Amino acid sequence: MYLCTRFEKLSKAKGKIRHIVLMFLLTGVVSMWAQTDQDAQLDSYAAKYIRTPDAKARLKIANEFFAFLHSIDYIDEPIVFPDSAYIDSVDLNVYYYIAEWYYVAGAYASTADYCTRATHCMGIVDDMSKSDVFYSLLGAAYFRLSEFDKAVEALNESYLLDKKSGDFDRMSSTLNGIASVFSAAGKPEEAEKYILESIAANSLTDNLSRRAVLLGTASEIYRSLERKKESLDYAQQALNIERQLGDSTRISGRLSQVANAQLGLAKTEDAKRTLLEAMPMLLAGGNSHSWGICQNQMGDILAEEGKETEAAEYYRRAAMFFLQQGDKYNELHAREGLYRITKDLLPQEAIIHLECAKQLQDSIYRQETGEAVGRYNAIYYNDILRQEREQAEKQKRQTMTISIGIGILVLLLIILAVYFAWRRHKSLKGQYSEINRLYQNSIARDMQQSEQLTDDDKQFLQQLAAIIDKTSENGVFDVGTIAMQMHISILTLRRRLSHTVGLTPQAYIMQVRMEKARYLLLNFRDITIAEVAEKCGYTQMPNFTRAFTRFYGITPSEVKGNKE
Repeated sequence: MYLCTRFEKLSKAKGKIRHIVLMFLLTGVVSMWAQTDQDAQLDSYAAKYIRTPDAKARLKIANEFFAFLHSIDYIDEPIVFPDSAYIDSVDLNVYYYIAEWYYVAGAYASTADYCTRATHCMGIVDDMSKSDVFYSLLGAAYFRLSEFDKAVEALNESYLLDKKSGDFDRMSSTLNGIASVFSAAGKPEEAEKYILESIAANSLTDNLSRRAVLLGTASEIYRSLERKKESLDYAQQALNIERQLGDSTRISGRLSQVANAQLGLAKTEDAKRTLLEAMPMLLAGGNSHSWGICQNQMGDILAEEGKETEAAEYYRRAAMFFLQQGDKYNELHAREGLYRITKDLLPQEAIIHLECAKQLQDSIYRQETGEAVGRYNAIYYNDILRQEREQAEKQKRQTMTISIGIGILVLLLIILAVYFAWRRHKSLKGQYSEINRLYQNSIARDMQQSEQLTDDDKQFLQQLAAIIDKTSENGVFDVGTIAMQMHISILTLRRRLSHTVGLTPQAYIMQVRMEKARYLLLNFRDITIAEVAEKCGYTQMPNFTRAFTRFYGITPSEVKGNKE
């Protein structure tokens, strides 16, 4: 600040016309931004309030103050505190509205002062109010003052409260502030992570106005990352939203960002047209901060075009404005521009700008700031890691629950399958007894209808068929076993079969099995081919199918499907 004062004294001492013109311009700028009557009234209320120790007297001033705010339409409804009002609550409201007023006016040091005062009378306040008053607004003020370590600390508290509330709109706002801090602190790679998360949180809301702000921040971050096309895309998206919403003041701010992105892509003429459209709108809307940024941008363009005199005028207006505002970051931009222009033509003036720039740079990027930003980054990413661990554990529990559920379901299905198989087996067992009885009756009828056989032969073949049927279900096809159960020798069995039906014992056994299979397929609709095979002594379906097909010249399926 001392060096800047030296610059003003040096300008007066030189007595050159250029410096007279310069001081005239500076005086014009200062008068342009002089306090209005309303600002003066608010200053008076603020000073009087903090100098008054008596609680009743402060209560009276508070009611006068809020009546003033209502009279100028700053608040929609009158706020009146009763005599019984808790004084800390009164102080809290007064300090907040004073801080908010100063922030809108660009008096960021005063904003930080009154936000800090508010923290001392916090009392029992809900998390949303804490986030708004004590941390979000305070963090924004420190950011504008380029006190990034304090900004990070305040915004961290705000983020934790917003996250606790689960309000995605507020979370997106706070994350946007954090991204802006990292961007201004020269860490655009870190800023990108926060702004993308902020945009993702906003996508879960319908707050278009907030989205425009986030897209504008993203544009500035990608400009710093030299990803210039993305920068312009985000800026134009933000501008389109503001045009859709129809707020001319905010449109002018987005125009400033579009111009910045156009400069990055070397679209100088487009940027100049955009800035010339934006600056009058910014002045008319009272957006002095963005107006100052546009002054720097126009200075950059004109300096690039070699129009150094015009560029210097824009830089000087920006430097004096940001000096008044206490915005070190943007004042540094203007001082560096002035140094580049004046170092050859006005070396003494250039030295002043260089020394101011060094002071600003040391103040902005001091070691504590880097450490504080690093600390917050560690806190934030530890929180992210914790969330990821919690999510992983949650997914693990969900997977385990699903697996157990599937296991139980499969087990139940197996139990049901076994139960129904047992029921079917039990049912079939009863059915099979009936089937065997019907089959034996069928054999008996066939035997009785035969005129070529004697009664003795019919009785012999019926008894033999019954034994073959019974033993075949157990998989026994041994001729010796069957002869033994008939109480005759194998030779007698062979001779009698040859005499009565002209077949060997093995051939007759096969005939009985196949006839039984055909009988079951034709007469019992519910029985499956596999069950028929099992009843006829076959453990493998393919073997049964081949044997049946060789014997009848038609498959079991065809017999079952076409009873004729």
